[in-house]
Amino acid sequence: MAKVKVYDIEYRDVVLYVHGIYSPEEKQVLHYPDGSGYPGSPAEFDIYEIKCGDQDIMELLSSDQVKEIEIEILNSYYDHEYTC
Repeated sequence: MAKVKVYDIEYRDVVLYVHGIYSPEEKQVLHYPDGSGYPGSPAEFDIYEIKCGDQDIMELLSSDQVKEIEIEILNSYYDHEYTC
């Protein structure tokens, strides 16, 4: 099972500590031997907690803000080039 890691990022001039799990990209497979294929999937980062200092502020953020933070972590820590 994947382990939750903590990543620190600066979001809107505030340092946040984001707890989550990274899932790497799965490449597309055009043809398996049986003729089927797999479209692949992008990398994902699932956030479990966002802390500012000792306070969990995840419930104070909109879903769009949480998505921005997920993308920032994917781009900063895993060299992806996703946009919001």
